[in-house]
Amino acid sequence: MGHFFAVLLRNLKREKLYAAINIAGLALGIACCMILGLFLKSELTYDQHYKGYKNIYRATNEFVTNGNGGKYAVTSQALGPMMAAEYPAAIKSYVRFRNNTNDGGIAIRRGDKVFYWEHSYFVDDNVFEVFSHDIIAGDPKTALKDGGSIAISQSVAKAYFGNENPIGQTLTTDSGNANKVTLVFADLPANTHMKYDLLFSYNLPFLQLSDNPSVRRQNLTGIGIYTYFEMYPSFRPSDWERMDRDFMTKYMGDILKSVNATWRSWVQPLKDVHLSTEYQDNRLPNGNRMYLYGCAAVALIILIIACINYMNLATARAARRARSIGIRKILGASRRMLALQFLGEAVMFSLIALVLAAVIVEVVLKFTPINALMSQQVSFDLLHQPMLALWLLGLAVAIGLISGVYPAFYLSSWAPLTALTGKHLAGKGNLRMREFLVLLQFTISATAIASTLLKMSQMNYIANAPLGFEKHNRLVISLRGASTIEKIPSIRNELLRDSHVHGVAVAGQLPGQGSSVNLMQVEGEDGKTAPQQFNNLAVGENYEKVMGLTITQGRDLSSRLLTDVGTNMLVNESFVTKMGWTNPLGKRINQGRVVGVVKDFNYRSLRDKIEPLLILPMGIDMSQVQEINKPFQQRQLILDVSNDNMRGTIDHVRRVITDADPKHPFEFGFIDAKLDELYRAETSLTRLIGIFAAVSIFIACMGLFGLAAFTTEQRTREIGTRKVLGATSWQIVALLARPIMILVLIASVLASVASYFAIDEWLINFAYRTRINPVIFLAALVVAASVAFITVAMQSWKTASADPVNALRHV
Repeated sequence: MGHFFAVLLRNLKREKLYAAINIAGLALGIACCMILGLFLKSELTYDQHYKGYKNIYRATNEFVTNGNGGKYAVTSQALGPMMAAEYPAAIKSYVRFRNNTNDGGIAIRRGDKVFYWEHSYFVDDNVFEVFSHDIIAGDPKTALKDGGSIAISQSVAKAYFGNENPIGQTLTTDSGNANKVTLVFADLPANTHMKYDLLFSYNLPFLQLSDNPSVRRQNLTGIGIYTYFEMYPSFRPSDWERMDRDFMTKYMGDILKSVNATWRSWVQPLKDVHLSTEYQDNRLPNGNRMYLYGCAAVALIILIIACINYMNLATARAARRARSIGIRKILGASRRMLALQFLGEAVMFSLIALVLAAVIVEVVLKFTPINALMSQQVSFDLLHQPMLALWLLGLAVAIGLISGVYPAFYLSSWAPLTALTGKHLAGKGNLRMREFLVLLQFTISATAIASTLLKMSQMNYIANAPLGFEKHNRLVISLRGASTIEKIPSIRNELLRDSHVHGVAVAGQLPGQGSSVNLMQVEGEDGKTAPQQFNNLAVGENYEKVMGLTITQGRDLSSRLLTDVGTNMLVNESFVTKMGWTNPLGKRINQGRVVGVVKDFNYRSLRDKIEPLLILPMGIDMSQVQEINKPFQQRQLILDVSNDNMRGTIDHVRRVITDADPKHPFEFGFIDAKLDELYRAETSLTRLIGIFAAVSIFIACMGLFGLAAFTTEQRTREIGTRKVLGATSWQIVALLARPIMILVLIASVLASVASYFAIDEWLINFAYRTRINPVIFLAALVVAASVAFITVAMQSWKTASADPVNALRHV
């Protein structure tokens, strides 16, 4: 063993450059693999911190009416209790989450402190029994029994109470009701799909189901609640199909038949919820399996390239070690002993690289934005994660064995005489193997470059795609409370006093963020009405003008026409096509009529095709709203503003809104920024993959640099001879670079094919996508070739431009 370490240290000292390249390449490869591996672990273990996650399922359902419908992650509030009562042998308990937050968050007060919290829910009081939490203070069994109680996260507790004990203290909502803090739970980990900071008790009178069986059955056709079931261990997801069919027939069959509708439901294992994207009303951001495959591929790519570097340099340096190998064989060393030595050397290189990689990971996660691109999901803490340390140790050993296996068996296979004379060591077989490995390296790297450029092209297309409405210079302000909403006419007049405010409109939801779904009686082309299920958007006066919608038939909505308030409506072109109307104007929908048709616009994400949409007029009269709900009413004020003097315009808007509503802190945003949030996950992961693709190129070039150094050294006398015969330095550099350039060209062609099929599969996730531009493949070729040429030229230029006399003396 001592002899082995002595040989290793002697080789490290003798060949510092090659050792540095090998260790640095392996360290970068392992570091990238560690970061991406930790991210993948976080994505693939979503919600698995809950102790009983294997027995927890989320209910989802599908409604279809006369051919229109969709799949929803939200269900009726009656589904949980009714299914649990119907199948007590399978369902142990249920928990419902009812969203208690409008766009912009819920305002929570304590004295002069008021903050907006983005995630809060009304939940059943057994939530902490089904979903295990790290409880900081309070009794989870009784915390939410009382309707006026509230459970808060550690962040909420610190924001309002500092170091005080929050238990027994009160927090107030906009209704003025004081909610007693009965429990504090630790902040949820980043990899949970249902995020919240405040949980209110579901045990409030206005949230309770009716005791009337008929009313409960009618309630089953509504949606809006996230329902989770805790099943007994004997339950199998396949059992749900029978339960669902029998339940639907017993409780919903006649109701669905009366409106020509169908309904069915599923249960998803909790661990699968994050990566399911086919349901509307999913909690964002969703995961994306294609991106996870991409990240795993990039991690594997980088490791392969780092291993190839080691193989290439080890076999290229074979001639230098030939005499040592020959002498040791003559002295009795067996092939097996030599192979083990070379494998051990590779493992030692890998273990040294592992230590350096751990340092790199720590620095990268702390001092670069890499973790932000991964939504702060990556945590690297070897002290508290001993299994992680063991996994990394195993990874390092495996990398060492993989990268060292070919050089070990190649070097140990030489006959003693061949090794001592040094003849035929750099034969065609060895050369061809190195060429193949270089080709493989650059094929992988060029594929990563081309795929990243194609993804960036798609995301750029989404950022600049025509949406059918204006998204630039559109300021959004949230108005809270019925009393403020009723002031909208005077607020509008004050806002328009500034010449930089060109228009003001009101909406319930912003374009691009979805719509509501309702069942309506719609008149067909034959004049008969039938129930139909359509998306709808509630808007106020001037919405069409402020958002730049195009009216293709009829007119827009206007509160100046009394008939428009709550009755007349607009439809989009897809609605007209779906209904087969030849003349849509005047067609009846419920109690109203169609007065105009708007050109299709993307009211949802560009991942989804434009579907039929009904645009309803939305009034500001709050007299019919129940008193308990008035404080929680909310509208989005959309302002068309000039790009000039934006700061002054925002200051003017701030003064107007603060005067109208001094109770709430002023909050604003821009529509284009909010739309960008829809694609944040894709954009971040595209950047992430791009960064690691660049790292893969860098590692490949490190190996190429070392290989070029060795090749140049081996051909020093040839270079001197050519210079004496009149060759210029650039001709010699071109001579040395030509074989690499040919390999890079072949690699780029192979990479173009691979990346084309990979990206074509990825683009399926988008209803609207850019075409695959062949120029991108050319760009990937140029990048790969340029980097490879510069790398070889940097190494060979010094020798090529040196005095040929010194080169001819080289032995």
